[in-house]
Amino acid sequence: MSVINATYATLLDLVKAKDPNGAQAKVVEALMQETPILEDIPFREGNLDTGHRITNRTALPTVQWRQINKGYNSSKGKTDQVDEACGSMVGKSVVDTKLVELNGGLAYRASQDLAFTQAFRHEFETGLVYHSTKTAPEKFMGLAPRFNSTSAPGGSQIILHDGSASGNDQSSMFLVGWGPNSVYGIVPKGSSGGLRSKDMGIHYVDDGTGATFSAYITEWNWDVGLCVEDWRYVVRIANIDTGNLVTTGRALIESMMRAEEEKMQSLDGNIRPVWYCNRRIRSYLRLQATDSVKNSTLSMESVGGKPVLMMSGIPVRRTDALLNTEAPIS
Repeated sequence: MSVINATYATLLDLVKAKDPNGAQAKVVEALMQETPILEDIPFREGNLDTGHRITNRTALPTVQWRQINKGYNSSKGKTDQVDEACGSMVGKSVVDTKLVELNGGLAYRASQDLAFTQAFRHEFETGLVYHSTKTAPEKFMGLAPRFNSTSAPGGSQIILHDGSASGNDQSSMFLVGWGPNSVYGIVPKGSSGGLRSKDMGIHYVDDGTGATFSAYITEWNWDVGLCVEDWRYVVRIANIDTGNLVTTGRALIESMMRAEEEKMQSLDGNIRPVWYCNRRIRSYLRLQATDSVKNSTLSMESVGGKPVLMMSGIPVRRTDALLNTEAPIS
C-alpha cells in the first residue's frame, strides 16, 4: 500500500480545479507543508452551502426463499439522512507598513501572512481529532467525539487497550480508511477548496489607545469539515497509558492487529488506510521496528523518497494533535 494515491482528489487537486490562476493553490501548498494528513485525506465538494448531506443505510431489505406456485412478500431497507457541517476558520493579518519598509518590503509581509497557514494547519489537525459540534457548534465534528463510548453508536469500533485505565494520562490511536465513500474531507458547495485569502490593502488601525497607524491587512478564511459516511472505516484504540509503554509495547501492536483484522471493514478496495498517533507512541513503535528478530509487522520503508513507518504495509503517521492527557473512556 502506498502513502500517496493519485486516485483520490486531495485539497490541492480540488483547489486547482476551481482556481486556474493558482493564487489559492499556493496557500494550500503552504498548508500541506509538514502536514502529511492533508496528503492522506480525499476531499470533495459538499452538496450543501454549509456542508454535505449523506444518506446512511441503517437496515437491509429482507429476502426470502420461494417455492413454485407460492408467493413472496415485498420488502425495503431503511436509510437515515445526516448533515455533516463545515466549520469556518477565520484570521486577520495586520502588519505595520513601517515594519514592511524596514524588513525588505512585501516579502516580509508575505512571511508574516504565512504564519496564518501554520495556525490553520494546527487548528485543522486538532479539529480532526477532538472538535465537537455538540460543545462548539461553529466548528466541525472530529473523530474522538464520534467514538467516545463503547455503548454509543459506533462503539463497536473502539478497542480499549486498557479496560481498567485511570488518570488523565491516556492517549489514542486511530486507524482511518480514507475513501470517497467512507471517510473524507468536505468543503462547501461551489467554493474554491473552502479557502480564501484576501488582500485588503492599507488601512489605519487602532493601537488600543485611540491612536492609529497604517498597516497592511489580509483576511483569511477556511471553510472545512469531516464526513464519516461509513463508521466501519474508523477504529479507535483508546486508553493507551503513555507512561507505561515500556511494558505494554507488544500489547499495543496486538491492539493494532485487532483493529486491522476485527474492526476495520476492509483494508482493500477503494480506501486508503492510515494509522495516526502522537510523537511518544510513534517513537516507541519505531523502536519496536528496529528489533527485526522479535517483530516482523513494523518496518521502515521508503515511499516517495521519504522514510515511512509501516504496520503490515499501512503507514503510521504522526500528528501532534493527539494528546497524552486524555481521560479514559469505557
